[in-house]
Amino acid sequence: MNVVGRCRCLSRWRWIYNAAAWLLSPAFVTYGLRRVRNGTRATALYDWTGRYPMAWRSAPGSPRFWVHAVSVGEVVAASSVVSALRRRFPDAWVLVTTVTETGMQTARQRILDANAFAFLPFDLMPFPQWAMERVRPDALILTETELWGNLMHAAKEIGAKVILVNGRISDATFARAQTPLGKGVYGWLLSHLDLCLMRSELDAERLRQLSVPPDRLQVVGDVKLDQPQVRLSERQREEWRLELGLIALGNAVPLLFVAGSTHEGEEVIVLRAYQRLLSYLPQLRLLLAPRHLERLERVMAVVGEMGLVPVRRSLCAGKPLRAKEVIVLDTVGELAKLYGLAAVAFVGGSLIPRGGHNLMEPVLHGIPVLFGPHVDNFRPHAELLQREGIGFLVRDENELIQTAWKLLSSEPLRRAIAWQAEQLLLLHRGAAERVAEAIGRLLPKSGTSQRMHALDFPSLLR
Repeated sequence: MNVVGRCRCLSRWRWIYNAAAWLLSPAFVTYGLRRVRNGTRATALYDWTGRYPMAWRSAPGSPRFWVHAVSVGEVVAASSVVSALRRRFPDAWVLVTTVTETGMQTARQRILDANAFAFLPFDLMPFPQWAMERVRPDALILTETELWGNLMHAAKEIGAKVILVNGRISDATFARAQTPLGKGVYGWLLSHLDLCLMRSELDAERLRQLSVPPDRLQVVGDVKLDQPQVRLSERQREEWRLELGLIALGNAVPLLFVAGSTHEGEEVIVLRAYQRLLSYLPQLRLLLAPRHLERLERVMAVVGEMGLVPVRRSLCAGKPLRAKEVIVLDTVGELAKLYGLAAVAFVGGSLIPRGGHNLMEPVLHGIPVLFGPHVDNFRPHAELLQREGIGFLVRDENELIQTAWKLLSSEPLRRAIAWQAEQLLLLHRGAAERVAEAIGRLLPKSGTSQRMHALDFPSLLR
């Protein structure tokens, strides 16, 4: 098919995409009104319609990056990328957009190098065009699977590069993209991408099979796993253990089970599991870290109702911790380090439908991590950790007990998992820097975009 024919094919699928989008426009309106009614700031309506502050257009900074991360999981990836871009381009101007409220909150807390934050405009023309005219980025950077057709098209119209970062193609997406309708729609979507920086060779191969040119593909590793080493030294571990009262009684060295970021309903499950495990492992101790400190008194009351004794972390003073005593974390910012003392960790918000929390914090210390089925915000990591034998899905109290017992009763198994975790992190170390380097090579030397079109993209309808 010649260039003109390919252009017409892609234009036809753009028309179909936009027709479907406008048919769904009542759902967009309903979604926005529900969000505002549930507490999202009313000014989000300006974001959703692409009416970003005009001052952003003239904000200093060269080059200019628009980084999009849909929710919490993608924000983790975006945070590493933004930091790496800032190191490479100290004078850059960076906008970070998200879709969800939790994603926005996480982005503001975690991405300290960004200049501005906003919600993504609805992918209905002319909203993406209005937003793009106000931001005028040199590069639109999309994380994982965030392929918004009109947003990418608007970026190409102003001459911006469009880059997929930490790209992943799930089984479901790959299957849809190979149907007759999927070939057309995904062919149009993928035609906008100037560069695809993929997290794995499998994901890159799937894009090759979808006819993305090899020169637009690069495997850089998973930026979510490109985190600094946080493992405690032996001296630090010993100091922490002494402070918390994890002191050997006779020949029994205490094993610590850390249950972090727990929510209402999960503490009871964890405490019952702990009591059952104590009958087999009398040297076991529990540290319970509720997600929200305003629930602290309630959590301590639950511990007491279970016949155990709650001990505030801030009041630990080196006194040996007894089996009936449970440390309740009442401080801010210590959980990530305390995972390093654990033999086994459980990450909450996952046995109940809350979307889960950061599964990687224990893994960075080489600690096996347990989690429930509700890990929607961290699904890719949950699947990866399960494949690597580092993370373990537990659906209920019995599975929590069985899996924890298997890990707690075998030090060789825990050592093997620690080694596996280290190898996994080594594989992906430097991924964010590789992303920044690849983006730097793609941008014009002047730091400003040149108008480009994707007419040379091979049609998937051929």
